[in-house]
Amino acid sequence: MNKYKRLCLPSISSLIAIALLAGCTATEQTSSSAALSSATLAAKNKVTLQSQTKITDGALHFDGKKLNHKTFENPSKGAGYDYFFGKNISAHGDAVKPYKHYVFMTWYKGGKDNRNVMLSRLNTKTGSVKTIEFPHRHTGFRGDPLVGESHNTIGLAVSPINGTIHMVYDMHAYRNDDKNGRFKGRFINDYFRYSYSVAGAADVSDEDFTLAQFVKDTSAVSEGPDDYKHLTMTGNLDDKDNFVAFTYPKFYTTTDGTLIHYMRWGGNNNGAYYFNKYDAEKQKWTRFTPFNHKDQKTHGHPYNWGLYGFMKYVNGKLRVGFQQRSADNNDRYKYQNGVYYAYSDHPDGMGDWKNHKGEPMTWPLVNSDEIKVFEPGDYMSHQEPNAIHIVGGFDWTVTENEDIHFISKARSTNRKRADYEEVAIHAYKPAGAKEFKISTDFTGGDSIYTAGDDIFIIGLKNGYPYVEKAKGGTNDFKPMYQQKGGTQFDHGTIHIKDGKAYYYLMERGSGSSLPLYLQIIDLGVN
Repeated sequence: MNKYKRLCLPSISSLIAIALLAGCTATEQTSSSAALSSATLAAKNKVTLQSQTKITDGALHFDGKKLNHKTFENPSKGAGYDYFFGKNISAHGDAVKPYKHYVFMTWYKGGKDNRNVMLSRLNTKTGSVKTIEFPHRHTGFRGDPLVGESHNTIGLAVSPINGTIHMVYDMHAYRNDDKNGRFKGRFINDYFRYSYSVAGAADVSDEDFTLAQFVKDTSAVSEGPDDYKHLTMTGNLDDKDNFVAFTYPKFYTTTDGTLIHYMRWGGNNNGAYYFNKYDAEKQKWTRFTPFNHKDQKTHGHPYNWGLYGFMKYVNGKLRVGFQQRSADNNDRYKYQNGVYYAYSDHPDGMGDWKNHKGEPMTWPLVNSDEIKVFEPGDYMSHQEPNAIHIVGGFDWTVTENEDIHFISKARSTNRKRADYEEVAIHAYKPAGAKEFKISTDFTGGDSIYTAGDDIFIIGLKNGYPYVEKAKGGTNDFKPMYQQKGGTQFDHGTIHIKDGKAYYYLMERGSGSSLPLYLQIIDLGVN
């Protein structure tokens, strides 16, 4: 073989040399071109860590004891931060959003004695991080700042139309009551917390990225000159009854740049999803609109039920996927059951709601069976009341090709029973199919994401980020990325945009004040 034919071997260095040297035959040139195309495609499909940036050294974390309904009134007054429900409050929930060449992140300031709402902006071109500290401090469980409350996440959005920043935060079904009520009068005219900026605030210089960009509350219920919390999103106190008892704020951006926001109204086994829309031209939010009715028994249903899942705007439509938590305490399920899904063909979700078969559903929804997909409990043998535990490991997504994917887990409620069972389930409906395929040949995961026509399981293994990938409409997950060393993380939350995962993470450690990082991971989407 002469030196020119050796240059035709399908390696990158050979292919570069071929471009510079003559002497290959037409067949050899075709092979080389194919090899280059294959190499380029492989490079594009590779999942890579693009950057890691420390956002702060001190974000709030709950490091004390987990309290319950018998102990929450006697929390520690020492350094440890006792909590109700979970330990995570920063890098938790809807806390990270990319906008142009910036990434915005919300968090609470650590440690236990601080708790301020914080907003950071990373400039990905310069690497600079600028942070705004708000006067509001984490309320704590039922208004007790000594008991951390993991439900009280900070939802975040940036309007791509006018550059306004929006945050809804620190609430868990709060309402006005008196000293004899559940909240002991701690949330009078403070049960909903919304902060927003002036137009263009997202784009200002680092020097101007300050609290002065945000609008103070000067209404009749203002708490004073340093109050940036608004009781309604509409700006009208006459609407305040429309903003009572909400939890879990989350924002989405539609294909035309409109912001949509949703929350859960009510409680665990009697709740509803409510959503509203931002008019960027008028700089005003609408009132909330229900996806389903709360208090379903008053609408003719035999029992009340709540939702554990997500409303999402994905692939150009507003959609809902959830597990149901029934007020029927005598069925097989300790907490949740079922998988339910619906989507709207209306651009703003204001009607035209359908189940996965394209059949119209009642809107607002009352009978969840209208949109039921399948029952994870059917993959368990237990029949006695409260024997099956379906909590955690639930998520869903829809690809650009309209492949629908759900992941869920089910196990025996009693981990010590001799016939203990546990199953991870991947239910998916390829585009054009009539029914879902249900697979238990699935390693499991807590969250599923999409970019293009691909689906991804992204999470932490031994404190390090990992990525698994499959083609939409399949169950063929393959490992694509696993961090091997460096900083170990406790938990995180992810936002996907333009083929990149923005993984917002809290470092493992001790104490109530821990570092936060942002990893930007290129998912290698073609």
